[in-house]
Amino acid sequence: MPAFLASVGTLASVSLVTALGYFLYSRRFRDAADATAALGRIRRAFRVGLPVVYVVALFAMIAAGWLDAVDAALGALPAGESVVGGAVTVVVGLTAPAVAVGAGYFGAFPVVRDLREADVSATTVAARLVRYAVGLAALFVVVVLGVGLAGEGLASGAGFAAAIAVLLGSAWAGSPWLVRLLQSTREPTAAERARLDRLCVDAGFDPRAVRILELADAKRAFAFARGLPGRRHLFVSDYLLAELDDESLRAYLALQAGRARAKHLEVRLAVAVGTVLAVLGPLLGVTEVPGVGNGIVALVALLGGLVGLWAGRRLVYRADDYAAARTSCEAVVATVERFADLNDAPMEWGRLIALRRMEPPLDSRIDRLRDRAARE
Repeated sequence: MPAFLASVGTLASVSLVTALGYFLYSRRFRDAADATAALGRIRRAFRVGLPVVYVVALFAMIAAGWLDAVDAALGALPAGESVVGGAVTVVVGLTAPAVAVGAGYFGAFPVVRDLREADVSATTVAARLVRYAVGLAALFVVVVLGVGLAGEGLASGAGFAAAIAVLLGSAWAGSPWLVRLLQSTREPTAAERARLDRLCVDAGFDPRAVRILELADAKRAFAFARGLPGRRHLFVSDYLLAELDDESLRAYLALQAGRARAKHLEVRLAVAVGTVLAVLGPLLGVTEVPGVGNGIVALVALLGGLVGLWAGRRLVYRADDYAAARTSCEAVVATVERFADLNDAPMEWGRLIALRRMEPPLDSRIDRLRDRAARE
């Protein structure tokens, strides 16, 4: 019990300091004339700072005896010493420090909401984050449980690769239902379905099912497709439906259809996961290349992955070309600009973000489309 209380106190302290820090930092931009630039600065602070906050909270809690306290508490429960109990122990031990990450987000939330002129309440956002976190934790338990049941079968390189392939294949096939688990969705109304069906035909998109994401209060406008080729599910935010006219929505759906045809998500996932495995394999001694040092192998794998992500940006250009062919260059350009405006998204970003997203900046895509229109 003393270790548990000390860990909770440590988490509370880190959370309070993080929330206060982000609150004070975000207040600098409360009256910013350029909301997009201000939001970009805050989002950059999230990307850089929140992972550091998680690591600090985790190690501080470990030093306070958190993992031992969780193991003792769950071990005393029925089935606490089983494989399932072990999986739950790992998940609880590793996810609890994420509370400090949430505290940092909510520290900046008032300013972010004002800059975006959104009507969403902190309670609603908290409920959505809790749903998302609980869903991810449940999935994490299943993954850890699978690893525990596999046992020594993962010790070999082939066994490890097979396990990763099964995990990714299951996630890929089940991704439409994962979205429904983690986010609030609904069936489209009759009018929404008729409109989407008509525009999807124009865009060359044939989704197996359509779901509406309820995000109008947060002013988030986007759509995406998930699932296996030929069985993809289309998810569209209600805010996107409300804000785009038919011409713009047709072009936006054509962009998503182009990405689905180019397998952008699948290639990005394969390159990212393949790079991580290729780097960690030699470093952990799971895989070896005869006559070559493990460090050299890992470095070459990392460089190869970065090149793959950089080259993969061409898939976005291919999707743009597809959308322009289904609609027009002018319609696609107007839609990309409207998308950026609705989401307060920057028109350009750095090379690291371009690599992470495997996507060129919006202004580069627009310039390329305008050049194409000028040549036609």
